Amino acid sequence: MATISPEGEGGPSSVGAQTLIRGLDLIEQAVREPMRMVELVERSGLTRSTANRLITALVRRGFLAHGPGGRIRGGPELIRLGMIAQDRYDLVTVARPFLADLSAETGLSSFLGQRDGDYSVHLHRAQGRERVIVATPVGTRRKLVETSMGKALLFDEPADARRRLIAAAGETIDAADFDRRLTDDIARGAVIHEGPPPDRIRAVAAPVRNAAGVIVGAVSMATAAQYLETEQLEPMSGAIRDTARAISEALGWEA
Repeated sequence: MATISPEGEGGPSSVGAQTLIRGLDLIEQAVREPMRMVELVERSGLTRSTANRLITALVRRGFLAHGPGGRIRGGPELIRLGMIAQDRYDLVTVARPFLADLSAETGLSSFLGQRDGDYSVHLHRAQGRERVIVATPVGTRRKLVETSMGKALLFDEPADARRRLIAAAGETIDAADFDRRLTDDIARGAVIHEGPPPDRIRAVAAPVRNAAGVIVGAVSMATAAQYLETEQLEPMSGAIRDTARAISEALGWEA
């Protein structure tokens, strides 16, 4: 919840900054909790004349608007600018430095992907220090139910939709066991995955969300078994979960 900055004294150089901060605080308050003008003024900590002047100016510019019931809410200009920012805030651009830090810290390659129908598509790879690497170049498509990244992309998927994906995959997968494991993964906030022999790929993954809380991608670390013991998967799941959370927050998501 925003805390409105109280009025205070300051030199000429600080007046403009104080006005800007007060206006931003008013916008945040109204967006988070639309309310009548009198209540917004009371909560602002500002004098009635100052609050009224700022709110009137923000409404005139379209950053605030009068909504149903006379409540002040976010205005059309604020929504328009938000949509422009979201369109230009490329997922790969945002995620790249976080994955680079993760791979530098763990020594393992990390990946970013997103959903494409019944498949996951790899968008970016941050190289680790392994000599034997998992060959998943950018553009690789895999069935969602097969990989850690795909499972992370299914965190919000209804059970019946997951069963359809399992059936469509044509793989010998026990749907009940898949649901049980995925339920555990969702509770953990990250997928733990161990692939079958001979490759025995071990991996962890977690979903990335946008400002609306919608899953827009997933991050993972996947490596040959020789680089990651089974008992290391749980601690690694915490690292991938933290990275996914950091990317999500950079996209505007709030837990």
